[in-house]
Amino acid sequence: MRGNKIRKVFNIMKKCYRAAELSAVKVTDKYYDEALCIEIKNMLLLDADRLLAGFRETAGLLAGKSEEELVSLMKGKRRYGGDWEDGLIGGHTLGHYITALAQAVASPALSEEDKKSVLDRLDYMLSALKECQELTKGTDEEGFIFGAAFPSKAFRDNPVLQFDNVEKGLSQPFEEAWVPWYTMHKILSGLNASFKLAGKELGLDVANSLGMWIADRALSWSEEVNKTVLSIEYGGMNDCLYELYQINECLKKSGSSLYHPEFEKIKEAAHRFDETELFEKVLAGEKNTLNNFHANTTIPKFIGALARYETDKNEVKYLEYAESFWDMVLSKHTYVTGGNSEDEHFGEDNILDAERTNVNNETCNTYNMLKFSRRLFAVTGKKKYLDYAERTLVNAIMASQNHETGFSTYFQPMATGFQKVFNTLDGNFWCCTGTGYENFTKLQDGIYFGREDEIIIALYLASEYCTEDFSISIDADFTKSDEVKICVKPVAGKEVEKDLLLRKPTWVMGEPEIKVGEDEISPEEQDGFYIIPKKTVKNGCNIFLKLPMGITCHNLQDGADTYAFMYGPYVLSARLGVAKMKTKGHGIAVVVAAEKAVESDEVLVTKEKSVQDFIENIDKYLVKREGEMEFDLAGTDRNLNFTTHYNQYSESYGIYWKFKA
Repeated sequence: MRGNKIRKVFNIMKKCYRAAELSAVKVTDKYYDEALCIEIKNMLLLDADRLLAGFRETAGLLAGKSEEELVSLMKGKRRYGGDWEDGLIGGHTLGHYITALAQAVASPALSEEDKKSVLDRLDYMLSALKECQELTKGTDEEGFIFGAAFPSKAFRDNPVLQFDNVEKGLSQPFEEAWVPWYTMHKILSGLNASFKLAGKELGLDVANSLGMWIADRALSWSEEVNKTVLSIEYGGMNDCLYELYQINECLKKSGSSLYHPEFEKIKEAAHRFDETELFEKVLAGEKNTLNNFHANTTIPKFIGALARYETDKNEVKYLEYAESFWDMVLSKHTYVTGGNSEDEHFGEDNILDAERTNVNNETCNTYNMLKFSRRLFAVTGKKKYLDYAERTLVNAIMASQNHETGFSTYFQPMATGFQKVFNTLDGNFWCCTGTGYENFTKLQDGIYFGREDEIIIALYLASEYCTEDFSISIDADFTKSDEVKICVKPVAGKEVEKDLLLRKPTWVMGEPEIKVGEDEISPEEQDGFYIIPKKTVKNGCNIFLKLPMGITCHNLQDGADTYAFMYGPYVLSARLGVAKMKTKGHGIAVVVAAEKAVESDEVLVTKEKSVQDFIENIDKYLVKREGEMEFDLAGTDRNLNFTTHYNQYSESYGIYWKFKA
């Protein structure tokens, strides 16, 4: 048995890839570049001192400052409003914000002016957090930083009361605790990113001190208390702690003095957040395992399971947990866009049509599933993870931004007739506002992967990838053409000593055409990738792909005649106008679409005898306009005009339609 396990580990490790560094890749697609620029603009418009206000107040209270001293420490600023940043979940936005700033610092796409502004802002945030942490020295909570509000004197007297309450199973979000470990995950992840992506040693210093506070607390739990803590949303605490452990381990192995001398405790603490009872249920494949589970806390738990495997390749069981969960979500809970959930929760297995409402597809979930998929590909080499990543980036992430304002969605309705609703600049600091900052400052992520002998082009998105030895550029825009040009150039005096692997998209209609220069070739296909051997690319070459596109039809497990349509990689949605675009409050200070633009999503087929015949002949009835990404539906009792869903942000829409004959 031990020999089999060793062989299994070795076979997996042979497939390991690394995503290209964010600093090495620049997206040149105009739409994506605009999305980045408008996100940076919005981030820099935010008041850093208001985002830091809660952290300064917490530190001041721990240090015993007077009310007058607290006002001075907080620079006379108050937390942002909206019931989130000025509530018990306050501070989560700053964690996302620091991650996004670090990603932006790494991006070659920023102008020099924007890069300086972003770098200055990141330095300011980290210096302020370090000052907060310094104030805790000598207290019982040394190293602790946090930004939540204090709803009562009890919280001001004990700034860690939320964490005490969670250990007692108390979780009323206005009076006891609003997922403080979830918030801590965002803060620690941001600090990790500041070091990994922007090289900020100060960020690592703050992260390690905070990591020690977390470790000391988590390692003090009894088994009963540990179980209680895991019963309340804790985000990806295992993931960010394993990440911090890996950072320290790498520093120690490299001979750096930056690692924390007690960093082994961080790995032990991370394991306290591994919910193995749930992992085992998912691995067993029990029916309706995920029913009623809060999706945006469950996905990070399994990213954390993957992180344990990434940390220790002998922990193969944790990779199995991660892959089993991913398969379960994709096969039983996912819509055509790559999104999932209804009102933040998973439902029963394969119940999707019945749960199409105005609150599907929470953006945080697609953010997490995209991150999860890319990391699963890196350790397994399985193409299915890249196929999902493409679909989700194009049709859920890019579809989550208002391209005029840069603001982001919380939900994306799957019920026909609703519109997307976006946050505002300084009034809606939802969880998805924070992930929105991250989403649009790392659009170059996941286009290229590599290992010692291979380069993988995972996504055909216009971009440039530059290393010390070679550069690769992709010229592609599937809204205009099905042709892709890939240019490989070695640096002067060097050769490209790697095979080039081109992902074969699932949406290709027929066999692609591939040319090297003027010569058409038939490259070897392996595991869904076309292999262009190193002898072909070593001195540089131009590769031309033609990836034929057409309409594909996608129904739901519980809706045999409920269909969505795609053209190539793009989900299509029908334009339904602006006449009935209303909003209402939902949950805790969330805003959602309130009224449908259509009374029914039923479509009567008039030109075929059955829905099946209509779908089999869809090319006759859903017709693309010449030179446009506009499609007209014929052969039915409704005149519907479809377009690409990712840029449907200004009117009501319909992705899914129920066909009848």
